[in-house]
Amino acid sequence: MTFAASAAVVAATLCSCATINSGAAISSNSPIGPKMGEAKSTIILGMWSSKGKENNLQKAAQNGGITKISHVEYIDKSVCLGLWINHTTRVYGE
Repeated sequence: MTFAASAAVVAATLCSCATINSGAAISSNSPIGPKMGEAKSTIILGMWSSKGKENNLQKAAQNGGITKISHVEYIDKSVCLGLWINHTTRVYGE
């Protein structure tokens, strides 16, 4: 029983989540727009990506009904020491 509890604690520690990359780019003289759109994908083992071709600025803008982008964010969330990465592209605009 003690071994099982120890293994569960080790597994939970190794598989914790962490944001490994978060970036933003704002165009020079534009305020952040009132609308926001997202496109998401998952990268597994650094080799395979679900919806990878759909995770781009154009798809994120389309999802938010945005025709003029003013602000872009990229967020990567690592799970289980980077074996699983959730990638999000967010755009703001009008």
